[in-house]
Amino acid sequence: MGILKDTCKSVKEMNCKYCDSENIIKKGVRHNKQTYKCKDCGHIFVANGKFSRMRNDKHIIVTALNLYYDGLSLRKTQRNLEQIFGEKISQVTILNWIKKYSRLVKEYMISQVPQLSGLWHEDETVIKCEGRNVWFWEMIDEDTKFMVASHLSNTRTFNDTVAIFKKGFEQSKVRPKAVFVDGCNAYYRAFNKVFYTLRKDTRPELVQRVGVRTRETNNIVERLHGTLKDRTKPMRGLKNYESTKLLLEGYSVHYNCVRPHQSLGGKTPAQATRMNVPNNWKGLIDEATKHEAILLAKVFGEKTEEKQGIKVVSK
Repeated sequence: MGILKDTCKSVKEMNCKYCDSENIIKKGVRHNKQTYKCKDCGHIFVANGKFSRMRNDKHIIVTALNLYYDGLSLRKTQRNLEQIFGEKISQVTILNWIKKYSRLVKEYMISQVPQLSGLWHEDETVIKCEGRNVWFWEMIDEDTKFMVASHLSNTRTFNDTVAIFKKGFEQSKVRPKAVFVDGCNAYYRAFNKVFYTLRKDTRPELVQRVGVRTRETNNIVERLHGTLKDRTKPMRGLKNYESTKLLLEGYSVHYNCVRPHQSLGGKTPAQATRMNVPNNWKGLIDEATKHEAILLAKVFGEKTEEKQGIKVVSK
């Protein structure tokens, strides 16, 4: 009886690995391990202290992400993991971790609302991908150094300019006060398409300068380009366009949430914007997993209600 009581108590104290709910029950034994089911999100899991659907320890995965986005190549990341944890992980596995959690955390970050100064600096730079030049667009908030949006494209056209502005609007949820750009002709039309409003009191300003004067307004984002080039240099060129998109999304997450900035007094840009998000990859992955599970449970619940409604009507 005592053993059963202790077991029940441990179940009550346990939270779902996906949505962090306490509403869980036992769901039999699989491979000699007790499994549990969450009654809120419906996921079945094993309480092994690892990330969902992963075999390796979460500390190994978090360390791999930190080493990679701090500037090490995949080969050096692999060697450091073996020296630290005694685990030999393939470079393909490490890359899959990076792509998986970069996408997951980026989607979670879009749902968060930063408190920005409203003064955005936008510029683009050239990076090597698949043996050719592609454009990487970056938009940064002046006071908080928060990367509001990023975009990878093969061209530098009106549609690409619209895309970076829309991403910034999607992340901030409000229009900026002013956007500082260079003399590219595509900016004016794209800016009006995304941000124009009939109300003069909320209408943003486009500050466009050409030549040497551009450096006076865009030196912040130019410095950000330098940080990006420092990261891509050890990679000796990016091999796949779609993979590059995911890696750069993870780079923006690391820059905003994990990497402290000296100009911000040791804070991350996310902390400077008062976003209630963790400042490490482990916490970000946990929160992103919870966010995804809640969204999926909500969608599944809506579909179930629709099916029940159809059955009632048919009767």
